[in-house]
Amino acid sequence: MQKKTMKNFASVKVWNFDLPPYPREGLFHLDMSPYCQVNRLLTFEAGRLAQLHQLDVMKDRKALAEFQTGLRARLWEKFGCRYDSTLPLKVKKFGTVRKKDFSITKLIYQSRPGIFVTALLYVPSGRGPFPAVLQMHGHNPEGKFGENPQSMSLALVRSGYVCLTVDAFGTYERADICYSMQKHGNVLGSSLLNIGETLMGAQIVDNMRGIDLLQSLPNVKKDRIGATGASGGGNQTMWLSAMDTRVAAAMPVVSVGSFESYVYGMNCICELLPDGLTITEESGILALIAPRPLRIGNALYDCNHDFSVAQMLRTYHPVERIYWNLGVPQNISFNVADRVHGMTDRQRESALGFFAFALKGEGNGNPLPEPEYELIPEEDLHLFRKPSERKENQVRSIQEHCRIVGGELRKKYLKRKNIPANTAVKELKALLRLPSLPAEIQLHRYAEIDGTGRAALEIGNHTIPFLIRKGTVPGKFRLVLHPEGKGALDRNFLEETASDGSTLILPDLFGTGETAQPNHTIGLHHQFFRQLLWIGRSLTGEWTFDLLALTRMLKKDFKAKEIHVTGLLETGFTAICANALTEIIDSVTAVNSPESLCFDARTVNFIAKSPFEKFLPGAIYSLALSIPGFLEWGDVSLVAALGHGTTDFISPRTSDGTPLTKTEIREMNKEIAKIRGKLV
Repeated sequence: MQKKTMKNFASVKVWNFDLPPYPREGLFHLDMSPYCQVNRLLTFEAGRLAQLHQLDVMKDRKALAEFQTGLRARLWEKFGCRYDSTLPLKVKKFGTVRKKDFSITKLIYQSRPGIFVTALLYVPSGRGPFPAVLQMHGHNPEGKFGENPQSMSLALVRSGYVCLTVDAFGTYERADICYSMQKHGNVLGSSLLNIGETLMGAQIVDNMRGIDLLQSLPNVKKDRIGATGASGGGNQTMWLSAMDTRVAAAMPVVSVGSFESYVYGMNCICELLPDGLTITEESGILALIAPRPLRIGNALYDCNHDFSVAQMLRTYHPVERIYWNLGVPQNISFNVADRVHGMTDRQRESALGFFAFALKGEGNGNPLPEPEYELIPEEDLHLFRKPSERKENQVRSIQEHCRIVGGELRKKYLKRKNIPANTAVKELKALLRLPSLPAEIQLHRYAEIDGTGRAALEIGNHTIPFLIRKGTVPGKFRLVLHPEGKGALDRNFLEETASDGSTLILPDLFGTGETAQPNHTIGLHHQFFRQLLWIGRSLTGEWTFDLLALTRMLKKDFKAKEIHVTGLLETGFTAICANALTEIIDSVTAVNSPESLCFDARTVNFIAKSPFEKFLPGAIYSLALSIPGFLEWGDVSLVAALGHGTTDFISPRTSDGTPLTKTEIREMNKEIAKIRGKLV
């Protein structure tokens, strides 16, 4: 009888209607469901923070300089990467392609210790010196060899500019499998967060070192260096120009919108600034470029609402007022091309006119026709004759970097002689960006369906739906969690979990199950993860918050005597975090959960067949396990050691989902015990 009634237990819905519009305030966006509480929260918070960080109109250069100094300092704290101008560039050349009136040198240069950037240096014929432009490509999988970045490079060099075109970290010649269509975003780019870095910060430092390289060339005018790029390359252009005052003129293309729109839009991890909207809006970043020449290029028919003309103008106009107040209105402009997203012909023509005006002092900035050029076969521009030469030349991929730095951080963590427990708990809360539980939480009960209780817990800004299956042991409760919501739980697993007589509580943690956004894009939880970080929150932090609220509710409203938590996959880690932060939980069982967040990629293929796959091939975890600075703090073993209730790992895995061997499991348990012994 129990098996029959248990059959549809996890698939029962708490609500047979659309979610209530909570909070009631907020901004409506056509790409988001007005009935999804997650999207309502995101739009409300994004709108609130955007209003708080409206750009002040600086009336003079002194006020602007003070603003710029303060904001840059805060941004460097968030980037997690450091620029060192004294580090040797260690330029290595791989040959030169010579044409009638220009040449292309294939080279690498050192960006950070042990990290080299692959690049192409386009140089006009003649003695010079020439103005120069640093170009950054967008999310075309072939990096600097793509049609759009190559077209811009050729148009620039044939117009009399030295052009350095660089590869983004993790792309094509900098991918783990060189010359593969590996994307540097999603789980790969977010893995940098655990080692205390960001993909955005890595790119900024790479590009600042590119400016170093251009300034080191005798045929380049050191005070006449511009920057441009489209889409992701436009985003890099904006951030580079904001942080490096040596950029004399900047033209970001199809990338400027508003940070508010980024929150409920669709962007790459390389365009993510953790806690960004708690610091500034995008107008603040553009104000860091003032009063240097700035032209923004947007597309009338852009496929991404984040970069629409309307969003761009919201950001543009406050910055324009600053340029007018400083007496240089001619230094700021925008161009809307009647084209689609990309560095199209109209954008290139606008860039040529802009750079002629800003770097050469010629014309009035109006678009100039492109010179004639012919695209060069990609194979002729390759730095490496075979993919294996990438590693031989110390061009480090994101995977290698995360393994190296993560390994170093783990060694440092394991060598600590003692760990103050109270401090570790406070730091864990900060890492998770954990909100404080409200004083009052409200329980709502609904009618049962086939013996399954239905309820929802209202806590401040959202509501947690959950199911109740009565057990045989009074006062004994077990929360069962799944990162895709209660409907993803297997019936047989639930029957086995209920065999100890516990009353089962199956919740949909925030953003999962009945509370999930209408569609997943770019992988499971990708959008939700980056949306939350923009507004100063984290996915694991939200889930931990929900779990703490549920356990408190069980004590108060259900008079629970024992509370046990079973979490699958990422939610196993969530359960371990909650156990470290409350004394209410009696035991935690983490099933198929990671024993460490140190990067491992033995089984994951980072080349997706489609951008809308739920998981990368071979992967089982989402971005929920990317927590800024986590490995600088400790590792999973420290969280487990801090736990008040017992912790049991069932089929633990590495961070890429590879099952641990029996020997590795024994070592994991020894590590937890050893760390527990170091707690003060």
